[in-house]
Amino acid sequence: MSEFKRQHPVAAITRVLDLIRQNFITIIILLFIGTSNTEGYFLYFLMGGLGVALLGGAFGWWVFKYRVYEDELQIRKGIVVRNKLYLSKDRIQVIDITEGLLQRMFGLVKVEVKTAGGGTETATISAISREEAEALRTELRKRKNSFPGEDALTENTEEPEEEVLGTWKLSTKDLVFAAFTSGNFGLIASILGAISGQLDQVINEETIEYIYEAAPGYSNVTVIATLVIVIIIVSWTLSFLGVIFNYSDFRLQKTSKELIITTGLLERKHITVPYDRIQAVRFVEGIIRQPFGYGMVYVESAGFDQTQKGRSIVMAPFMASESLSAFLTEFLPEYGEPAFEISPPKNVLFRYIRRPNYLLLVAIPLLWLLLDYGWLIGLLVPLLGYLGWLRYKDAALAVDESILRMRYRVLSRTVAIVKRNRIQNVDLTKNPFQIRKNIQNLRVTVASGAGGMGFELADINDRDCLNIYNWVVGTNDYDSLKEIDAGQGIEE
Repeated sequence: MSEFKRQHPVAAITRVLDLIRQNFITIIILLFIGTSNTEGYFLYFLMGGLGVALLGGAFGWWVFKYRVYEDELQIRKGIVVRNKLYLSKDRIQVIDITEGLLQRMFGLVKVEVKTAGGGTETATISAISREEAEALRTELRKRKNSFPGEDALTENTEEPEEEVLGTWKLSTKDLVFAAFTSGNFGLIASILGAISGQLDQVINEETIEYIYEAAPGYSNVTVIATLVIVIIIVSWTLSFLGVIFNYSDFRLQKTSKELIITTGLLERKHITVPYDRIQAVRFVEGIIRQPFGYGMVYVESAGFDQTQKGRSIVMAPFMASESLSAFLTEFLPEYGEPAFEISPPKNVLFRYIRRPNYLLLVAIPLLWLLLDYGWLIGLLVPLLGYLGWLRYKDAALAVDESILRMRYRVLSRTVAIVKRNRIQNVDLTKNPFQIRKNIQNLRVTVASGAGGMGFELADINDRDCLNIYNWVVGTNDYDSLKEIDAGQGIEE
């Protein structure tokens, strides 16, 4: 494999499809706006843009070459700016093979080579045959003998396949239940709602009058209510199908060095997570799933998909909360669950209840003045107050010798479990209103994806926050820390 090779020509189409997928929402919105305001000229611009993308994909495929030369994976790519990427075998940690829908149609796979410090996207080979992928992985896993006295022996040795020590699978029943209770439809509904705002460019008065004549008894109110119901049904259906497609045949395997996650119906993903890159574990209970006692388990991994900040890996897409402890004991036994002992003091309860309503209290007078029924927005005050009470009730944290466990709520309730030596920084902040009550906000950050993932609790007692800080930095000089905090601020 010392000669440079090209990918399968399907890689050119894959490049264009990735570009469309990344900008799908923008394209849909522009399509609605452009076709109604430019008398059809927008379609010519759109087709021209698609042609340029296809041409760029073809050139990109032509210049992309790869080979394994001595102890390196070498990749050359770039149309305008030529990029040469050399990855040493010793730095390669993960080699993932994924089957996308288009690749599967042509019997191809995608290979992602991940290193300890390099980005993942630049080491992606989008379309090669499975036989070539297996040969490439075998070649990259070979290591030169490095024992003393064996320098003369330059034969490569292949790392043995890791033995699977444990497996967890998502059952069909749980997959369907997960799809029914997914909270993604809210986001999809908001996107569809934004798009529907442009329907007046497509549906004119003649169309509306035709609907009224065809369906007697309809009014503006019933038409709007029908539109809302249709958006909810379409959103829920898309959300349901999205969960089915993403998590069909989900399987988690444990080896001595890493976790292996395999999932997907149309696009079969294969994700490898080395233990030494895991930074934290999260259990998130959505507002629909929590009453049923279920949630989703995430793992934060440094360097995973470094093109996106704060990208988390789904470790188990649907799990009963009562099963979490046994699950972690089997797959990540070092992530214990110390009992919660610290919570916000009682005198901050009304701060929690008021906080979700701050923006609403400002908006109510304006909406009351500008809209006929703007005062109806005030009906949300008790609902948001209830959300604040839930946040107060759920806020808690605990520590033991090596683990920080935090529970908090935005809408969903989250329990984060962080190893002490994985915490990147601790932020203690307080505003003038908090100083009077001797409370402050505590935020810890771990590495995740291209950036970090933060976990925050509001209105925690000063002493508890400083004790947590003291625990993270490993000092017992609590009095001096308190003195620094009062006079000069804490130096991290």
